[in-house]
Amino acid sequence: MLKKTKILFFLAQMGGGGAERVTINIIRLLDRGLFDIHLVAVSAEGPLLEHIPKDITLHDLNTSKTVFSILKLRKTIINIKPDVVYSTLFRTHQALYLSILGMRNSPKIVMRSPNSPKLLLENKSLGLFSKVLLEIAYARADIIIAQTPEMKDEIVKYHHINEKKVYVFLNPLDTDSIDKKIVNITNPFKTKDINVVAAGRLTKQKGFDVLIKAFKYIVEKDPDFVLHIVGDDQGEKQRLIDLVDHYLLKDNVNFLGHQKNPYQYFFFSDVFVLSSRWEGMPNTVIENLYLKKPVVATKCIPFMNELITNGDNGFLVDVDDSHELAKAILNYRKIRLKFSSPIDFRSNVNNFFTSIIS
Repeated sequence: MLKKTKILFFLAQMGGGGAERVTINIIRLLDRGLFDIHLVAVSAEGPLLEHIPKDITLHDLNTSKTVFSILKLRKTIINIKPDVVYSTLFRTHQALYLSILGMRNSPKIVMRSPNSPKLLLENKSLGLFSKVLLEIAYARADIIIAQTPEMKDEIVKYHHINEKKVYVFLNPLDTDSIDKKIVNITNPFKTKDINVVAAGRLTKQKGFDVLIKAFKYIVEKDPDFVLHIVGDDQGEKQRLIDLVDHYLLKDNVNFLGHQKNPYQYFFFSDVFVLSSRWEGMPNTVIENLYLKKPVVATKCIPFMNELITNGDNGFLVDVDDSHELAKAILNYRKIRLKFSSPIDFRSNVNNFFTSIIS
């Protein structure tokens, strides 16, 4: 009988962030006949907890912060004896590195880069100390996963990593799960409105302030446009509400918070908008392209040019340009809805993980 490969996935919490969702998609798509899967969480709480498959082993370290989990993580790794440990956030990379220091027979370490290194540094979202510690962790990793070819080049350049251990792996979608979630759903919107949906954590990175500013111009041209923002507050909600009040947009902007089934909103939207200042690989764009929705997005990463063809499946605009963003949204009906994607929505997760192990 073929011996299963034991993989330990290490997450901070079960929040609604893209990195966490990608990890859970990978877990759902891995062949249980090939892999024995363990999920270790700093704190096993959050909206994504209910999406974790019941047939995997969940380990809750039950600590308040990732930095406090290091000793518990080390003990868990020693007890489980995984072949591979997979980490997907900068703070989990750093904790993982510290937890395996001096460990005999340590597992193969795989670290996924969650964002563009270049844009993180340009936006001063990665401090010098964090950058140094991250590079020490990357140096210890056996494999680093980049979400796009451009991100691979950036990891090599900005973190001084040997390109031979950086692999490109596009975020997979669990399309079966999406398909199930759009069966027998009802339209949550008023049909007379032109419903624009955006999704993401309420942070500066997602550029919702730019989108709200764009909506002032949009509503002046056509008051039937309504913006619905799906996502948890990460410290920006009050500032965004104040901006909505400032522009007199109370009737045209809704904050929906976390939604168990965001696909209900994607499916019935007229257009999806990504207003981000920077990203790794925007999962919501991939999901909406899969659902064949028109997409207006910022050029937040070079790979957006591979996903969006102007006029065919969406429009691309410059980052932080509220005027061009407004014009693109107003012109969404000009999108021809021709969908040809350069990516496989169900990237072969099993082949990828088998290859990196061998």
